[in-house]
Amino acid sequence: MKWKPFCAAALAGLMLLAAGCGGGDKKAADSKAAPAAQSLKGKKLVMYVSWHEDTAKALAEDFKKATGAEVSFIRLPTGEAVARLTAEKDAPKADIWVGGPSDAHEVLKAQGVTEKYLSPNLKNIPEQYRDKDGYWAGVYLEALAIGYNEARFKKEFEPKGIKPPKTLDDLLKPEFKGEIITPDPRKSGTGFTFIASLAQAMGEDKAMDYLKKLKANVAQYTPSGFTPAQKAGAGEYLITLNFLEDQTLITSKGQKLVSTVYDNAGWTVCAMSKIKSRGNDDVAKAFFDYVLTKEAGAHVTRTTSAIACNPEVPPPTGVPLLKDMPLSKTFDSKKAGEMKKSLLEKYGNL
Repeated sequence: MKWKPFCAAALAGLMLLAAGCGGGDKKAADSKAAPAAQSLKGKKLVMYVSWHEDTAKALAEDFKKATGAEVSFIRLPTGEAVARLTAEKDAPKADIWVGGPSDAHEVLKAQGVTEKYLSPNLKNIPEQYRDKDGYWAGVYLEALAIGYNEARFKKEFEPKGIKPPKTLDDLLKPEFKGEIITPDPRKSGTGFTFIASLAQAMGEDKAMDYLKKLKANVAQYTPSGFTPAQKAGAGEYLITLNFLEDQTLITSKGQKLVSTVYDNAGWTVCAMSKIKSRGNDDVAKAFFDYVLTKEAGAHVTRTTSAIACNPEVPPPTGVPLLKDMPLSKTFDSKKAGEMKKSLLEKYGNL
């Protein structure tokens, strides 16, 4: 189903609150659903984006074709976007912020920069990937995974009868000493997501014990979450431990990494929030609704190699469906932020 006919035929009649949407009550649902697509001609949407520019362009162009609305965007790193939106709180210049991890959206929620919007399309997003109060919704998910260089493994390790690494315990095996590259949790958000997810799953003491053992096998810690996938793809190291999205992107460029989302894996959500009203609600809500559709999710997956939070969106080639991934069901990114200082202090003493 193309989004344009969907928008024209159905958007005008969207119900105020989709059955099953998490968080909120009837009073919170009194905001009007987005108008029909044809009524948005001449409207202008301004968004701040903290993800790939290609993704923003694809969504902007598709939304304009479907609705007639003009879309402009400014690309900002997450920290800069939060600072700018906070500074503009009393005189907002943007309607939507897309991109950035959910914990950053939580900051803006707490500061009163964003507002609740219970989009009818929230029903497309599993509850664990959206704010229970309706302030933000997940667009795509970054899951932690173990990846290994297929060519090197077949040439150097398989002939010795060594099995490929698929679990966290596998990474502690002596045969992989000096062959692992992973992000430094003190510098990389990817690296911190890893240790925070371990701490929540195992308890802090057991997590630190595991990390100490892992450290003995790690050859290099990097400041960037993407670098480990690059270097493992190039064959400099056999194993990378980082986000699946990065590994998939490297594989799509011809440097084959075999990736496994390990049991109870940590994850982070790249989210979207509606900025507090500046008199442009109709187009802002229509765009919010659109980004949660299967059609928009396909653009996201194509341009990022990421896993869309909408389970109906086919994953990138070679990646399992979101519902089939053994992700942690209890990982709490908000709690991870609260644990950060103490976790990093303990990690620094390993």
